[in-house]
Amino acid sequence: MAIAQRLIFVIFCVFFSYGQRIPIALFEPMVINSEQQSRIIALDSIDVKTLAEQEELALLYANTRAYEQSFDILVSLANDHPTNYDYQFLLGGIAGILASEVSRVKSLPYVRAMKTAFEQAARIAPDSFITQLVLLELYTELPWVLGGSEKKANRALSTIQSLSDIEYFLAAGYYYRTTKKNKEALVAYLTAVNEVDSCSTPEVSNDAYYVMGVLSFYLQKDITKALCFFEHYVAHFNGGDRYPKSFARHYIAKLTSVIHVNEEMEEKLLTYDPLTRWIQNNFK
Repeated sequence: MAIAQRLIFVIFCVFFSYGQRIPIALFEPMVINSEQQSRIIALDSIDVKTLAEQEELALLYANTRAYEQSFDILVSLANDHPTNYDYQFLLGGIAGILASEVSRVKSLPYVRAMKTAFEQAARIAPDSFITQLVLLELYTELPWVLGGSEKKANRALSTIQSLSDIEYFLAAGYYYRTTKKNKEALVAYLTAVNEVDSCSTPEVSNDAYYVMGVLSFYLQKDITKALCFFEHYVAHFNGGDRYPKSFARHYIAKLTSVIHVNEEMEEKLLTYDPLTRWIQNNFK
């Protein structure tokens, strides 16, 4: 299972489960082709499936948004193979999706499954910064009774720091912003974008480009730099990226148009992009 296949689930994790989740309708539409449908029927009809067939069916169910069916298979795979990173990460992601689609009371089993799976994934691959980013959000966003922990959040942040300077400063900005430490968040965010002289950066996630675009636009007033970041985000977008391409394209239009007013999209940004909302509410 490739990284791109795994990352498709991160956008649905706890941050959007317990915050204002971006509606699926704002992302590129997912088309289920006849080949996928036929393959699902064929695999589902097999009484005793091989490991490879179970993996394939779990991914097909996930990619066609049959999340409950995918969850059931992944629970079995993760229990039978507790040291398999892919199974744990995928299970955590699917559980996060399901947690976001039901009431908070009904979401509790899925939240617990999500947390357990991602923590196990981190034990298997402690140097996976994407897993550490997910854990940072889990420990920061979840209430204490469900596993939220300032101590564990800081531990995840320290691990991210050892893996990537820019990702660390962006993660620190998120952490301080979410915990209402606006001054510290501003310093961390500015440090992140100041580390980058141009659009060329060390290896970072595509999401980081979107965030740095927002920061460059509002905090540095650097139009060229912001435009480059947003264009990179759109050009390298994949199914696992957190923000819809329409968000980045809206910023590009603002940066390149003499007069550009799209009040509907501005409202969507304020509703579903917490970074944009935080900056506009505190620093615009």
